[in-house]
Amino acid sequence: MYRTAAVALTLAATLVTGGVLAVGGGAQTTSGQTIKLVTKNFHYAFVDNPPKARGRNGRPGIGDAIAFNAIATDAAGKRVGSLNAVITVTNGTSKGRGVGHAIYALPDGQIHALFLTTLAENDALTEVGSVVGGTGAYVGARGTVTSVDRKGTANGDPSDDTITVLP
Repeated sequence: MYRTAAVALTLAATLVTGGVLAVGGGAQTTSGQTIKLVTKNFHYAFVDNPPKARGRNGRPGIGDAIAFNAIATDAAGKRVGSLNAVITVTNGTSKGRGVGHAIYALPDGQIHALFLTTLAENDALTEVGSVVGGTGAYVGARGTVTSVDRKGTANGDPSDDTITVLP
């Protein structure tokens, strides 16, 4: 299936650099914050909007969508939140692309991110997106999300997501 990074655009481990579990702090801190997540157990749904793409060339077409969710854990495997995302296909060729909106739901708020993502399955695909806001401790958040599929895994499951919230 297809993935972002978080996407997942996934994006996606909630481990502050230095090894201390900390999802809190938010975008208001003066030093910024790095959150590391492992996103796994992805569930996908493909929405084939007209004209029908699957029978014609086997690829998603412009306007089709891929929705997915995953759990987010820290490096030790403890669940700390979830990832929910939708990718809208903007280029349905063999080098397909899509715009992804990902929301990381964490104990102290949500982090919203946007990605321009690749729709092909690649081993160890890396996606980089922008943090565009959030809720709770992350109101006004800005920064980046980097999602890296683990080499040799199917559909980016699991992936390692690093969220950098700028001061």
